[in-house]
Amino acid sequence: MSGEAIVNPHAKKIPLTILAILSALGVMAIFLVYPVQAMDSSQDTYLRIQCDVPGKVIEAGETVNFDLSVINYGTDSYRKMWIETFEGQRLNWKMRFMDGQDEISRLSLQNGEVKNITFVVDTSSDTPVGDYTIRIHIGDAWYWIYITISKCHAGEKGSLELNVVDKDGEKVKGATIEMVSQETGLVSDRLMSAADGSVSTLIEDGTYTIRISKPGYKPYEKKDVILKGGITTKAGTIMLEKSLFAADFSVKSPAITTTVGKNPSYEASIKNIGKSDDTFRLASQNTPEGWYVRFREDAEAGSDISEIFLKSGDDKTLVIEAIPPYGVQVGDYNFSITAESSDTVYSENLSVKIRGDYQMKLYSEKYQYDVNKGEVLTLPVTVSNSGNAGALTNVKIDVSAPDGWKAEISPKTIASIQPDEKVAVSLRITPPANIVASEYKITVTVISDQTEKSDDYHVVVNEQSFIAVFGVLILGFVVGGVYYMFRKYKRR
Repeated sequence: MSGEAIVNPHAKKIPLTILAILSALGVMAIFLVYPVQAMDSSQDTYLRIQCDVPGKVIEAGETVNFDLSVINYGTDSYRKMWIETFEGQRLNWKMRFMDGQDEISRLSLQNGEVKNITFVVDTSSDTPVGDYTIRIHIGDAWYWIYITISKCHAGEKGSLELNVVDKDGEKVKGATIEMVSQETGLVSDRLMSAADGSVSTLIEDGTYTIRISKPGYKPYEKKDVILKGGITTKAGTIMLEKSLFAADFSVKSPAITTTVGKNPSYEASIKNIGKSDDTFRLASQNTPEGWYVRFREDAEAGSDISEIFLKSGDDKTLVIEAIPPYGVQVGDYNFSITAESSDTVYSENLSVKIRGDYQMKLYSEKYQYDVNKGEVLTLPVTVSNSGNAGALTNVKIDVSAPDGWKAEISPKTIASIQPDEKVAVSLRITPPANIVASEYKITVTVISDQTEKSDDYHVVVNEQSFIAVFGVLILGFVVGGVYYMFRKYKRR
């Protein structure tokens, strides 16, 4: 019985149709488990899908497009389109078929017709590095798409770039941009457009509504802006439409510092950015008690103004002077100025920090002193703090005199001098013994950590009194001798 197959007569025979079905299911299982090893496209169908570049390399978060050609070799067909992935839902990718700007879900092709469409894949920024496969279906036809992620951007913020202009193409500075999360409805970020109208920011992954507003312009919203980590989203150029009545009102330096006795002055500019001519009424609000605020066209103008007329597109520079009351105290003061148009009141907050003034006075009883040769001159000097900013500290006194002169200072240094305080300083000045009688100048300089002061004094040096008497006596003897000789020899 060797070489013969043993057949169980009681075994049931399996129909050939069932065997065929089982074989087909086995082949499909192999395709599903091993998609990469399977054929790139369906074969036994009259509808064919072709793609010149079915595999692309991108970074996580980027969007990739595949240009497809769909060819119908059979009868007229009406086919549904669907997508099959092998990585599950964890990728959070968004995929769609596009015909130009329109998303499509079905195709209807006549015999011999060719249709070019685009398959778009929006990847997520946290997709790990690796190779990924997608099988697209159009009716009975299918095709493999391959994507390689070269870099992951998990945990990174996305970058947004846009530009804000008006209808005339002019850049809009200082527009407020709010990033509103469409998931929570909360404002995630708020920023201003730069001088060139540009906006750039980093923000968390998500879908946002961009709200743009600025006084003088109609509000604008841009919805469904998707930001992905590590990816720059360019929202393009957004045009704002001007209102009928509007202005751009700003102050160059809204916070300044000055000293007691000086009036703070601000430079403001106002531009009519509305479509119509308008008159703007100027006023101040919340001014400190006793203060007065006035508006002028320039620093030299003598008269105040209370309103200004501007044609559409014109601008004007104004000077705002705040006049504090007499005896104003050192401190911080705040107020606001307004420009009221036919439609809106524009306001700017101003502040001034008034600090004290460091002042030092140096004086003596007189500015000219007499001294004899060989004698010592005592010159009293008083140093006082006449300012209101605080104490003068580390005060030093120095004397500058001609060569050969000696100066003794007492005290030579003073630790501090409080406001309204006076300190007496004694200077002992000694001219050289052989000095020629004449008038000389000495300079006294007082230096502190905050300020300094100097003054000049004149010293007249005289001959000593006994020398003068001795000279008179000698002169008398000479005169007497001459007279005696004259009388004696005249008789002869």
